[in-house]
Amino acid sequence: MHEWLWTRNCLLCHARTPAGRDLCAACDQSLPRMQGACPRCGAPGAAVGTDAACGECQRHPPAYDATRAVFRYAAPVDRLIQHLKYHDRLELSRVLGGYLSQHLLALDDPLPDVMLPVPLHVSRLRHRGYNQSLEIARCVGRELRIPFDRHGARRLRATAPQMELPRDQRRKNVRGAFEVNAAFRDQRVAIVDDVMTSGHTVNALAECLRHSGAKEIRVWVVARA
Repeated sequence: MHEWLWTRNCLLCHARTPAGRDLCAACDQSLPRMQGACPRCGAPGAAVGTDAACGECQRHPPAYDATRAVFRYAAPVDRLIQHLKYHDRLELSRVLGGYLSQHLLALDDPLPDVMLPVPLHVSRLRHRGYNQSLEIARCVGRELRIPFDRHGARRLRATAPQMELPRDQRRKNVRGAFEVNAAFRDQRVAIVDDVMTSGHTVNALAECLRHSGAKEIRVWVVARA
């Protein structure tokens, strides 16, 4: 069958794209790929190829061991994430999860035993209808053949969105917000989320995983602010 029958429009500029492509070449090149980041917390700005943790991680080491982020949280990838998160564009979980999977495969890191999507509180899940982090993990799991545990953690409180809070209030906002079960003992776990801002959310979840006996904790996110 002729390829033109399967062409589609670019998700960003709406130009025609080749078969199997969600973005045109120009929009794909415009995505703010991470170029140098702290290997521990993923904060952008480190010199490319530097393996040393940033000063903040050296002073206050987080509960997780490493962070991998595909993009900086900037235009135009921020628009894709917002449309997934707030506008029921569930097909974008496949697109963003695909970019995350490609990034992880290129790094050739050791793969974890299981992935843990950052859970939503039941009230927010009921309102939104889906957990975008779970949908991204579902895509990554298919590509990398790693299981994910959708019931291994739960959010105990309906916390305010981290991006809406001043930086000095974010740690308190998520303190004691999570609970995990004992299934992660002696496991290598990857926490999966769409966006990492200050890192307090994933750190609160990682602290619970440490208490449950997880032996290694990595953070995998589409974008890092």
